[in-house]
Amino acid sequence: MIEFLYNLVFFLVALGILVTFHEWGHFYAARKLGVKVLRFSVGFGKPLWRRVGKDGVEYVVAGIPLGGYVKMLDEREGNVAESERSQAFNRQALWKRNVIVFAGPLANFVLALVVYWLMFFSGTWVMKPIVAEPLAGSIAQTAGVQRNDQILKVDGQSVNGWNDVVWALVERLGESGQIDLEVLDWSNNQTKSLKLDISDWKVDDRRPDPLASLGLTQIDAIDPLVYELDPNGAAQQAGIKPRDRILQLNDTKISSFRDVQGFMQAVQSDQAISVKVNRDGQEQEFQVYPRQVEQNWLLGIKVYSYFEYESAGFIGSFKLAVNKTAEVIALTGTMFKKLIVGEVSTKSLGGPLSIAEGAGSSARGGWVYFLGFLGIISVNLGLINLLPVPMLDGGHLLFNAIEWLKGKPLSDEAQEYGLRIGMVLVLGLMAIALFNDIARL
Repeated sequence: MIEFLYNLVFFLVALGILVTFHEWGHFYAARKLGVKVLRFSVGFGKPLWRRVGKDGVEYVVAGIPLGGYVKMLDEREGNVAESERSQAFNRQALWKRNVIVFAGPLANFVLALVVYWLMFFSGTWVMKPIVAEPLAGSIAQTAGVQRNDQILKVDGQSVNGWNDVVWALVERLGESGQIDLEVLDWSNNQTKSLKLDISDWKVDDRRPDPLASLGLTQIDAIDPLVYELDPNGAAQQAGIKPRDRILQLNDTKISSFRDVQGFMQAVQSDQAISVKVNRDGQEQEFQVYPRQVEQNWLLGIKVYSYFEYESAGFIGSFKLAVNKTAEVIALTGTMFKKLIVGEVSTKSLGGPLSIAEGAGSSARGGWVYFLGFLGIISVNLGLINLLPVPMLDGGHLLFNAIEWLKGKPLSDEAQEYGLRIGMVLVLGLMAIALFNDIARL
């Protein structure tokens, strides 16, 4: 119950930010182009909060938080005084109406750019894409992927963390052929090229996970493999070398570096420790006399860091944000196309429950991860609204395009008919997404 409430709170926070920015885009463009705005509403239905500003606009927060709207003066929706007709939306030139309609999705793209800028500028720890033992019989195992392989490139595209890997793999959903991987086995510092045969690649529609469906999993524990030695440390003096895998400390079996840390925390003197290692397939044993550094007794070994801190300056962060926003727009557009042509199943769609789960899980990772989540959802919201479906912003742009071609607006009857079709399509899509959410519970 607590987890549900946590997800709900951050879902509402995320949705509130996204909707407010989207509607602000319409609002700002309308005011700048001389259109009178009557109401700015975040949410639908009965108002929970209402205030009329000095500018005469009614600002509303309503009870159903699944969208919002900006109500403008329009002769099609009621009588308009003669003195105000020049401020009516329907009286504006076609280009002005197009700018006002497009400004909503544009605001979402700008929001994505801003949050990515903040995310890169703030910096974050990125987990390197080092794989655990591939699942038996999986595509990854068949291709020759092994434990400790670090993915460097996917289809020639460099990747720094697991998020980059997922994004690169998602681009290939619904396709056949091969995915080219370049990996580094850091246990022997060798680079190799592998090919994943995705002819039979099937992603679980109930729990879409491109990594797991290929047999790839994130390594869950740091291997007790010596990566580097303190040149003046005890292990160096005893003869231990980089790439040695620690098997045992005295009588304690070692399976991860956490075991090494736990063992050393109990050491209180420089008494010799028997260190058994695997070196090139052969077991060897060394007597190591730990050395005290401040209050700790250390062997003087370092392991490979699975995490890397990424940060950029003010200008560098902006460049990264531009690239990231363009990447997310391109990939999201590609996925929309694959959904439409049937290359990707509609069962992979997520609704409000999936968004809420994503909002909560990203918030648990910290505000930087929450910003990344906001960026993705903001781009999705902007692109969805640009679909040429009546009732969405793209539908209004479609009507305007027809008006430009015909030289006159569509009849009220035709527009009403189009809006009904659009409502059916939007509600149908929402129903599919909600059904998928329920099926995944």
